[in-house]
Amino acid sequence: MGSVARVGIAKGVSVADSVRRAVKLAGGLDFIKSGDSVLIKPNVNSDHSHPGTTNPEVVLAVVNMVREKGPKRIIVADRSNPAWDTLKAMKKVGMYEAAIRGGAEVVVFGEGDYVKVKPENSHYWSQGFYIPELVRQVNHIISLPVVKTHIIADFTMGIKNWVGLIPPSDRNYLHLKEREKDDFGRMLSEIHLGRKPSFLVMDATKVFVSGGPSYGDLVEPGLVIASSDLVANDVTGLALLKTLGTIDEIQGKSVWEQPQVKRSIELGLGVKGASEIALKTYNVPNEERIRTELKK
Repeated sequence: MGSVARVGIAKGVSVADSVRRAVKLAGGLDFIKSGDSVLIKPNVNSDHSHPGTTNPEVVLAVVNMVREKGPKRIIVADRSNPAWDTLKAMKKVGMYEAAIRGGAEVVVFGEGDYVKVKPENSHYWSQGFYIPELVRQVNHIISLPVVKTHIIADFTMGIKNWVGLIPPSDRNYLHLKEREKDDFGRMLSEIHLGRKPSFLVMDATKVFVSGGPSYGDLVEPGLVIASSDLVANDVTGLALLKTLGTIDEIQGKSVWEQPQVKRSIELGLGVKGASEIALKTYNVPNEERIRTELKK
């Protein structure tokens, strides 16, 4: 990529303030035009409160910001791990109420919604994979991942958040690669070949520095990270985890050497290095350490 990707990180007086400041620092939502349809994709892997799932205050703040752009349709949509009922999970953690209060529709991706895609470069999905037809129809998708570690993938942020788009059959196939961790990470990246997000607003109000995705050792940075660039988003989240003290698989490795990140760069899904990131911050305690980790 030739252009520089802006990443906003903010800690405001409230979660909503943090979201607004981070989004503005990252360039804002002016790409949304009046009459557009916008799908907001949070992390609803389970029915565990944040950071097991996306903070509902982050969801509400993003829905409100999107609504201000005059779209014809705002949809909050996901599909949980098959062990959980997605709608019940959304209601239990407060996300359903937040979405409805903000004026959004709530959609659970279900049987009959999926269409098969076989992107040219999806080497690790040799037979292709399925994504919801709705994902291909909307004008924009805004991803709302959480910063946290993951017992299988080492970390789950923007790249892994796309697992919620694929049906249980593809999730089962993905998890057959658990023991081949590098390939598992590469498969996560390739899902984005089906459709990229227009923007990411990542919840770092609370994070897991070990364990995850549902339970783990908790730290509360009170931050929100935003970017239009998938790779820039995730390497910034990884840099944040390293400043907080995290698992060896992250702590002892450059943020650029993670399989999810490396494959995403190979596929042209985001920036290639720290020189292509313009980090914009507001009230971030470990700002210089984050910058240092991005350059390693």
